[in-house]
Amino acid sequence: MIRFALVAAVAGLVLTGCTETDPGEAVPPAPTTPTGGASGGGGQPTVAVPPRPRDISLDGVDPCKLFSPAQLQQIKVSRQKNDVQTEEVFKGAPVCAMDGADGQAYFDYEAWLVTTEGIDPWLSGKRNVDAKLVSIDGFPAASIKVRGTTSFTCQTAVGVADNQQLMVQFRPTTRGAFTQEQMCQKSEQAATLAMQTLKTLK
Repeated sequence: MIRFALVAAVAGLVLTGCTETDPGEAVPPAPTTPTGGASGGGGQPTVAVPPRPRDISLDGVDPCKLFSPAQLQQIKVSRQKNDVQTEEVFKGAPVCAMDGADGQAYFDYEAWLVTTEGIDPWLSGKRNVDAKLVSIDGFPAASIKVRGTTSFTCQTAVGVADNQQLMVQFRPTTRGAFTQEQMCQKSEQAATLAMQTLKTLK
């Protein structure tokens, strides 16, 4: 599911992502300033990415430990499973797959720990995504959806260190249950919760 979507997005075809907590604050575009640090398949961002308050390495982190029981209850997740990306894009990245439901609306989240690329390529305009710069718990992030689609999925990628990003995707499995805006709000909310936990681990 998200595996294929991410591969397609990086290859210039399609993408996905989102979660449910505090929505991130949109950051107005600034004059283009190359920031460097991103590896293959992207290029420099078209907006100036603000500096991080500090670097937080994802090395050695368990993605399923980024959500406390109380946080899982908040985003209505009932099941978690550790996984590893096997496709070429972000190959080897630890992933936490999560299932949840809100009444009759079903959905899933995925939390990715990417240590081979920062968020710059998502904001470069060279991938088949619509991405905007947002702030997640004080860290620069990209809110991402597949270009030209609505009500499919939403993803939030948080720049936590050089060439590292914490990505959280929200994807509804019940058709028509969420608007695109709601999906991105949920992705940003979950990313915020994950960042709050990550700060206590590092």
